[in-house]
Amino acid sequence: MEAQTKENHSNVFEEINLKELFFIVWDKKLLLLSITGFFAIFSIFYALSLKNIYLSSAVMVPVKEEESLTSMLPSYSALAGVAGIRLPTDAPSQTIEAISRIQSLEFFSNEFLPFVKLENIMAVDSWNPTNNKISYKGRLFDENSGKWVRKAKFPRTAMPSNQEAYRSFLKSLSIFQDKETQFVSISIKHHSPMIAKEWLELLVLKINESMREEKRISALNSIDFLNEISKETNLSEMNEAISDLLEVQMKTLMLSSSNEDFVFKYVDPPFLPEERYSPNRSLVCIIITFLGFIFSILVALISHYFNQIKKEEKNQTI
Repeated sequence: MEAQTKENHSNVFEEINLKELFFIVWDKKLLLLSITGFFAIFSIFYALSLKNIYLSSAVMVPVKEEESLTSMLPSYSALAGVAGIRLPTDAPSQTIEAISRIQSLEFFSNEFLPFVKLENIMAVDSWNPTNNKISYKGRLFDENSGKWVRKAKFPRTAMPSNQEAYRSFLKSLSIFQDKETQFVSISIKHHSPMIAKEWLELLVLKINESMREEKRISALNSIDFLNEISKETNLSEMNEAISDLLEVQMKTLMLSSSNEDFVFKYVDPPFLPEERYSPNRSLVCIIITFLGFIFSILVALISHYFNQIKKEEKNQTI
């Protein structure tokens, strides 16, 4: 019985507190409208000041590696290792290796950065769709002189380093591989939709070229080595193993020389985006306005309780 009475009292107090809160807020409605209105107007100007970001993406299917070496006898593995030939059972997935390379500093510095403008990574302010012109942040890059003018402290310099540009580039790059289909999705964000598409095409082109060339050189070196040791042995079993390895390396050399899509082949090639990826200006306005409304309630409550304290102090002095 007592517990029920306490619960009833608690409900009454909660109702009183909620009513009191409502009347406090209602009493300060002009303050709420002013603050919320200010935040709403600010949100509109802020949302309009945000620059458009475009995203170009592509879907690729990994090109299967040759499985010829898997049929080799285990006894060939030692000779293959000496010749610098990796057996498929010992080698990491070519797709995983390619994805890791795309995201590496070495690939960015040697295969990507030499073919793009550094200022398009580090200093873009906006893109004008009318004349397809990119504007740069004047405090960072002087477009007229083509020089970097930003103020930087050690270890940074006026001109961004490869590592700094690499960290900035990674923020715009996204790679995902579906574990079921093995398809690889890759996308790039940029202020210019054309640059986003061009960069994506460049990435895929360079990873195919670099890994194809590396495979070609490796096959040539292995062929030279196998030809040399074949001259120095008269053992029929050894010559048979060398012959099999040579056949595989010749096939690898042929494929690496003729196949442009060495690692990835397009299922859905990079596209030129027409619609912006971000920002969602309506959502930005709603969030900022809502935060302004919450802030106005807090201000109203704080103002009310400060007034109450002042009244109590005044009554005590009287």
